Amino acid sequence: MGEEIVPKQCFSALVNDCPTEFVVMEYVNQILVIATQIGKLGTLLQARQDEHSQTYSVDVLLGKRDDPLLEICGRQLIEKLALSGCPKNLMLWLGLKDSQCADTIKGIIAALQDKSPWKSGQPGASTAAS
Repeated sequence: MGEEIVPKQCFSALVNDCPTEFVVMEYVNQILVIATQIGKLGTLLQARQDEHSQTYSVDVLLGKRDDPLLEICGRQLIEKLALSGCPKNLMLWLGLKDSQCADTIKGIIAALQDKSPWKSGQPGASTAAS
């Protein structure tokens, strides 16, 4: 608890013609990703990977519980995280204007994959890009 919490990465991207802000923070046992188009946090998802098998689970902790595309986003991101060799779980805040649009979800995943926040730099390093 003695260390400051510094975003590992902050960046903006145009997702489905909508400006989207991203913040990625890395903790000892999990990675927190915030993606917002509305200036608010939105829905909180927790995505976990089983240590012994390649199975993933996604739970909605707060927000829209009836939106399967948000869960698909969480599942795809935890899978990409696991395939990159990172054993950490994922907390995902999604504040999206149109979470019912598959192109928005694809754009969020693509923007995060382009930046590869769990691969670049050392944990705790701060990077800003526009």
